[in-house]
Amino acid sequence: MGRRTVLILTGEPSGDRAGGLLARELRNLEPTTRILAVGGPHLREAGAVIVEDIGRLSAMGFVEVLGHLPRLWELRARIARLLDEERPDVVVPIDYPDFHLGVAKLAKSRRIPVVYYIGPQIWAWRAGRITEIARVVDRMLVVFPFETELYEKAGVRVDFVGHPLLDSLDEPSSSDDVEANAAHPRLALLAGSRVQEVRRILPVMLETAAVLRRRHPELRVLVSVAPSVPRGEYDEIVRAQGVDVELLAERAALTLRAATIALVTSGTATLEAALLGTPLAVLYRTSRLTWAIGRRVVRLPRISLVNILAQRELVPEFLQDAARPEAIADAMSPLLDDPAKRRRMRSELLALRALLGEPGASLRAARIVVEEASR
Repeated sequence: MGRRTVLILTGEPSGDRAGGLLARELRNLEPTTRILAVGGPHLREAGAVIVEDIGRLSAMGFVEVLGHLPRLWELRARIARLLDEERPDVVVPIDYPDFHLGVAKLAKSRRIPVVYYIGPQIWAWRAGRITEIARVVDRMLVVFPFETELYEKAGVRVDFVGHPLLDSLDEPSSSDDVEANAAHPRLALLAGSRVQEVRRILPVMLETAAVLRRRHPELRVLVSVAPSVPRGEYDEIVRAQGVDVELLAERAALTLRAATIALVTSGTATLEAALLGTPLAVLYRTSRLTWAIGRRVVRLPRISLVNILAQRELVPEFLQDAARPEAIADAMSPLLDDPAKRRRMRSELLALRALLGEPGASLRAARIVVEEASR
């Protein structure tokens, strides 16, 4: 057997992180594997050849993505040429379905196997896409156990591999350490991994922090700096808000572990906070037009992964116009004041770990990718 080539496709930082873990396991299984990728720093560090950096693709929302369409069309054409010239043994799209399902169709037409990792959230919106998925995806690797039945019913070969966050997160701090830290309370703010998110959401978070600090003068505020967002964006917003904060460019998990409570924008970071046992509230804002469209197509009463997994409002969500600093502070203050309430939420958050399978998702996914590439 000759040297194997795998094409991994990502579209945002969380996918790049999962892709990096997958690439490492692929290289561990077969050290000669050549990995081409649309990705970022995690895939680059794992030894992938980056054919397009996701830093140029970052967009969010139905409306905001329109400005990126010419670049996405150009990238699709480049990937089509790459499929013809390189003939990878397997294509592995990770999340980002609006773009990746089109690429999967290109690969399928060339008889190149497609193993889709971290499938589209058809249980939340655009359920009709499952018909297209059944046509163009050879195997779906899902990270939530309830997704398996949905794909099986549509005739898609599907495997629950577990969540890759379990492969990269440390164990949560002990209860004793958490309560010792609570004597010096810290609020972590995670405003997202895209420039648009940070510009729209961080000011509201900082206003909320100011309200909480008036009630809890000893509170320290930690702002997690996403590596995909220029540091100057944070500096400018913090300066405009006039709130005393500490900007931390470490991994978000380290900021969350150091925090007593956290205010997090909707996305993978909410699940990260939950798996570390950090009590949190969720804040999300987007453009009014994107929100109006989203309300028509999203079928779920809750949007954070934490509450979707828990099947109830385990953590408070403040969405769009409801994301008012005073209201958010009212919900978060009891988590600072009441150790019993804090411990109860922490315990309920940590219980979600059991729903995500065992660590080793990246290795299980890599074995299936190799299996499909060998057919």
